[in-house]
Amino acid sequence: MLKVLLWFVSDYKNFFQDAVTLLKVQYGGIEILGSIGRNEIIKVDCNKADIILVVGAKKFGMGQIIKEVRRLNLPAEKLLGDWIVCIPGFTLKKYRLLQRSHLSIFSVNCFGGFISHLLGLPFQSPFINMFLNARDYLRFLREPQAYMAKNLVLKEMQWNANLKFNYPVVKLGDIKLNMNHYRSFDEVVKSWERRKARINWDNLFVTMHTEDEKILQEFDSLPYEKKACFVSFKSDLPSAWYINPELRKDLPFWGIIVRFAQGSPLCYGPFDMLLYGKKTPLIDM
Repeated sequence: MLKVLLWFVSDYKNFFQDAVTLLKVQYGGIEILGSIGRNEIIKVDCNKADIILVVGAKKFGMGQIIKEVRRLNLPAEKLLGDWIVCIPGFTLKKYRLLQRSHLSIFSVNCFGGFISHLLGLPFQSPFINMFLNARDYLRFLREPQAYMAKNLVLKEMQWNANLKFNYPVVKLGDIKLNMNHYRSFDEVVKSWERRKARINWDNLFVTMHTEDEKILQEFDSLPYEKKACFVSFKSDLPSAWYINPELRKDLPFWGIIVRFAQGSPLCYGPFDMLLYGKKTPLIDM
């Protein structure tokens, strides 16, 4: 029987009951060892628990909680956000495999950051809070380690109309990176170098989106084991993951892909996708 310690870190309990119910179904019952508040984690013996179900962390994400637990030298791997249990396809076995795989995600825009945040996973790639055009991205994917050995160079500052500040546009060799969620070049370099050091070259998931069949064909020819190109048209190519553009008529196609990474809606099962590169459709497209 699964032994569960409940850790209430905020008053956001929207997923709590569903998470407990799903765990009971998957394990034929669970044993609740107790419940604690935000500042009481240091007072309990976490070693007796199989998991620490973190209730309310969706309010601000798991990153802050994980940092707090690691600072206290507590078992971070036992943490499980209550909303993650409610994501379609979740099993504790798959989630543990995903945690331990130290997956790095290369993406053409914010997809990798959003889906890592959704699943409570650390950012193990510098492709976070940024975007680049498809041609530059394909050029990078053909020689990723060579590009990662280059230094970033500030090209210009551009205005982010949504966030209301100027952001750096940088060059990495002959490709251009739009760092549209950063306010300064120094901030970009610091984050890039920190996350670049975390890349797990032995476990990559590579993704992009396109409405251009030629771009898809180029992407499909790349030698990556796990890759997904989200497309607005049907294709028999292995790396083509079709998403109906009519799914959200109020959004451009790239916006639909971003919403997928945020979980609204999840078009394909994220656990099978990131662990195995396997297409598990969750909605009718």
